[in-house]
Amino acid sequence: MTAPEDAKPNVIEPLDPAKHDRAAFSCGIEQVDNFFRRTANKLVKADNVRTFVMVGPAGELIGFYAANAHAIDYTELPDRFARNRPAHGSIPAAYISMIGVDSRFQGRGYGGDLLVDCLTRLASVANALGIAVVVLDVLDCGDPEKVAKRRALYTSYGFEPLPSNELRLFLPALPANGNSSNAYRRHPAMIPSGPSEFATGF
Repeated sequence: MTAPEDAKPNVIEPLDPAKHDRAAFSCGIEQVDNFFRRTANKLVKADNVRTFVMVGPAGELIGFYAANAHAIDYTELPDRFARNRPAHGSIPAAYISMIGVDSRFQGRGYGGDLLVDCLTRLASVANALGIAVVVLDVLDCGDPEKVAKRRALYTSYGFEPLPSNELRLFLPALPANGNSSNAYRRHPAMIPSGPSEFATGF
């Protein structure tokens, strides 16, 4: 059904505890819920992470993601990246620490929207400061089938596993050039819909 022309779009904005009530948020995964309700704002205040929320027209919290600066040892990358490695030490990275969509809104593609927004913001940072890769950990809930599905969804966006850990995925950073949002939508038909399929671990 087509939305009315005057319908307000969802917006993605920085987490504001005074504005965004997280108490009722539930994505169905306790680890993700606890992070968003109890931990995210503490880490934001400590400048350890940045959290963004998707808000609907009526102010409802649809979902969120959190990201922070990171570093990865050059030896963890696949051999084909050898020419871009430093002689020793770590290379700069960004880390997507958590993504979640409230269970009321799962199945509508919002997880993919959040991921693309996150990657687009990180592309802007990469353009300004220099970030070699984006890293995330696929949340291991103990269910091999669900874990495999999450991993497959991320790889559909171009993420690939590090040789040392198949659940730690990376994506070469794409500097912002006006097309990064479209570039990150590699397979629109496979856009993740909710954290039961689309969760990372902090």
